[in-house]
Amino acid sequence: MNYRDPLFSVIVFFIIVLITVLVTLGIGRLRQYFKDKEIEELLNDFEYVEIEEIKPEKSNVNALLLLAQAFEMKGDYEKALKIYLLMEKEEKSVEILKKIANVYFKAGFLHKAREMCYKILKIHPRDKEALKLLIWVDEKLGFYKEIVDIIEIFDELEIEMPKEKANALIKLLTKKQCDISEFCEGFNDFEDIYREYPFVKREYLEYLFKKNPKKAFELADAYEHIDLFFYRDDIPDEEKFCNVLAAKKLKKCEKKAPFEIEVLKHLPENLAELEFEYICRNCKKTFPLYSTRCPNCHELFSQKLIMKISPKNSVENIEF
Repeated sequence: MNYRDPLFSVIVFFIIVLITVLVTLGIGRLRQYFKDKEIEELLNDFEYVEIEEIKPEKSNVNALLLLAQAFEMKGDYEKALKIYLLMEKEEKSVEILKKIANVYFKAGFLHKAREMCYKILKIHPRDKEALKLLIWVDEKLGFYKEIVDIIEIFDELEIEMPKEKANALIKLLTKKQCDISEFCEGFNDFEDIYREYPFVKREYLEYLFKKNPKKAFELADAYEHIDLFFYRDDIPDEEKFCNVLAAKKLKKCEKKAPFEIEVLKHLPENLAELEFEYICRNCKKTFPLYSTRCPNCHELFSQKLIMKISPKNSVENIEF
């Protein structure tokens, strides 16, 4: 390949961008490594200490709290729970109960987490943190009607929760359980939810691509929702999908496109492919799969698509 060839320039530019991204990721991971190492060294000092032998006292409450949080960050939920439960016997604190409920939730003990939330709500019936955690727990357990009750409590507190309401409506309608008169009034299908809550557009498109692909393509953005249709065989030959079809080598398109699409347009067909990641706008964590609720911070409808170019697993018949 001649170095004056435009394709050569594109490949060099792509390599430079790739190196920059890898260096940035490497620095971030190195920082995280040293942070994790510090926590690990701290926990190693307590590796052979029997948690049951620790006696919580007023003088060491803060130290025990930090130790439990360190175990929690490391993912050692068993030891974190033991410390929190020991502290709860001495402290009788709602804040400790909240930490216990959260650890039960993270560890996957959903019914235990639910019990702990109700224990907190018996003491403070309108505790917002406990109510929010209860929504997350009930969603995982499929108790969608109970979520409606919690949303109504937030309404009484004059706290609007449009995202939670929209999510609950989607779950109830798709499960054909939306028979709660006041809550479901005016919402007969997914389109009604989208009309009232436009931020559910992606979820609505996922539904349409299964039920009515033609309407889905009409509504979809060519790049914002590209992960929903890029590997489909029925992409319409329309102006807004011109670059997408060109990236798939199905036609020529001279319009400008996002960097990843533009690179695919110029690279040989079997050299690279398009992959997707999702970044939460709230906590900035990235994930390989899309989730309506962020797995890290539990924010709803917060994930944004990131396009990536990666080498194809099987590189065959490449011609320059």
